[in-house]
Amino acid sequence: MLAGGGCWVVGLARSAPAPASQALRFSVFAASPPSGALFVPRPGGEAQKLAFQPSARSRRYEYRGPMPLRFADATGKSLAEAAVPAGLHDVLLLFTPAPAGEAGLPFRIAVLDDSPSRQGAGTLAVINLSGLALAGTVNTTKVTLAAGLNPAVAVGRTAKVEFQTTFKGRVYRSYAATLAMKAGERALLILFPPFNPGSLEAMPRVLLDQPSAPKAAK
Repeated sequence: MLAGGGCWVVGLARSAPAPASQALRFSVFAASPPSGALFVPRPGGEAQKLAFQPSARSRRYEYRGPMPLRFADATGKSLAEAAVPAGLHDVLLLFTPAPAGEAGLPFRIAVLDDSPSRQGAGTLAVINLSGLALAGTVNTTKVTLAAGLNPAVAVGRTAKVEFQTTFKGRVYRSYAATLAMKAGERALLILFPPFNPGSLEAMPRVLLDQPSAPKAAK
């Protein structure tokens, strides 16, 4: 699992299903997205195609129906499933390819609570998928990253971020950048494994958005 202590990655495609039917809003992101992924927003509804963005969350989609939430291509071939825990109504679905040679669906989905109560404006959250043990600073706050999603850190509109890893007794810089946000925005930093074998430099994706307003009850 991606979940770790203090993380709020709350589910994966292989988690136990939530209750039979629920309503939610979700956005999606993938560094290497599935081609032509579709979902049915409600029982008997017309399939909708996901539109992934290269450096941002997708627009928010709405779903009302049973769990797991299933994604397929135009031929009906299953691509991924997400079991969203009961009580979550605003989530980010992070698609990652299944490891080569693994049986089952070609993509995994990490389900993240994306509500403003979990990460509000003026904060930075980090998802460490790099496979590296990382520690460093966010502005003046010392941070040791767990695997998966880590708690949000209040940063205002600028975050100076630096993370290092230790290899054979030496400390190497794995990521460093200064992130700027507009008023009302929040930042999600995803650190993927190094591009080159043997490298200790994490591959970053930074997603900026404004937290969604709570959905009015119907």
